[in-house]
Amino acid sequence: MTATPARLRCLALGFACLIATSAPALAAPEAKPVAGQQVRFPQGIWAGVPQAGPDGKVRQCVLVAPRPRAGKDGPVNTRFAINISRGSGFVFVIHDDSIPSEQVLDDQAEVILGERNFPAVGFQVAGTAFTFHPGEAATALEALGKARQVRLRSDGAGLDSGPIDINLPQEALNWLKACGKTFDIAIDKVTDPDAPPMPAPRPRSSKIQVSAPTKAGPPGIEDKQKIDGWDASELRNNEGQIIVCFIRRHYYTGSEPGSRHLATFLMVSRRKGLTMMLKDSNLHLPENAPVQATLKFGETPFTAFTAQAQGSDEIGIFPEHGLVLAKALENGTRALMKSPVADNFEFPVQASVIPWMRACARRNGIAIEPIGQ
Repeated sequence: MTATPARLRCLALGFACLIATSAPALAAPEAKPVAGQQVRFPQGIWAGVPQAGPDGKVRQCVLVAPRPRAGKDGPVNTRFAINISRGSGFVFVIHDDSIPSEQVLDDQAEVILGERNFPAVGFQVAGTAFTFHPGEAATALEALGKARQVRLRSDGAGLDSGPIDINLPQEALNWLKACGKTFDIAIDKVTDPDAPPMPAPRPRSSKIQVSAPTKAGPPGIEDKQKIDGWDASELRNNEGQIIVCFIRRHYYTGSEPGSRHLATFLMVSRRKGLTMMLKDSNLHLPENAPVQATLKFGETPFTAFTAQAQGSDEIGIFPEHGLVLAKALENGTRALMKSPVADNFEFPVQASVIPWMRACARRNGIAIEPIGQ
């Protein structure tokens, strides 16, 4: 996600513009929101603006105020925003220099409003902001009007805001709702045609959940989350512990029986960290045999790896350093593997795949690069 997806670029642009604006403060009007016209609400020091994009069309409605949040070494002054965005729907944003710089996509984040807990999707914006999109957006928006505090938590990003005092006047909330309706911006889904769909917010996974393996593989493999067209799962051992963050994508050359089957698998495991596996049904390899191969991401060769047959039609890619492979993959580019034993294998890696794996690994205590790798 170094090459930031469209929804994050759009949100980052509008949010940064509001923070930097020096437009004169205006009294909160009763009239409907006007594109580019800033309003201020004295209670809670809130400011709002319908933020337009380069095409002149309003991309998001933004409310922002200074608020302290919890940090590792004490309170952190943050710019706290509540937005309705074409790229993300209804979201909360915290923006300060203490936000972790790593790109993550956490589909098991949380927004806690009063006594209500909403599973959320958390993701990075512009390096110094982190965004939370709650599930049940309409219910969360209504709960916002009654809550005195909000807590934003993403174990996948290592973020916990602690309780943040909202102090949001009713007229400010009314303005936000009216702004979304005026400019026809949905609160519960992505409406930017250039932005990828967001994964569904999910409740946090149980630490221990014992279940039997299935024909498809180990426990957890049939519980799939969609990440930019990839299937993502948390795999468990026989004791019910999550031991692998697993994401894959399958390709077929036709619908008839026997059609060529290609697949890309990415895994972060407790034992090996980040590894890859490429599947091609045309391969017929001796299992566990070393494979001579070259690998390229975009136009950049990747050389620090070994390859080995994992099955007759599967080649495992084992990097010397998982963190280096993660950095190469998260640019959202195409990868190309060449080998004397296989046809050229070219595949895309969407920019949010590694951020999802990074969040999954962190919240489950799995290292992308185990000690000693």
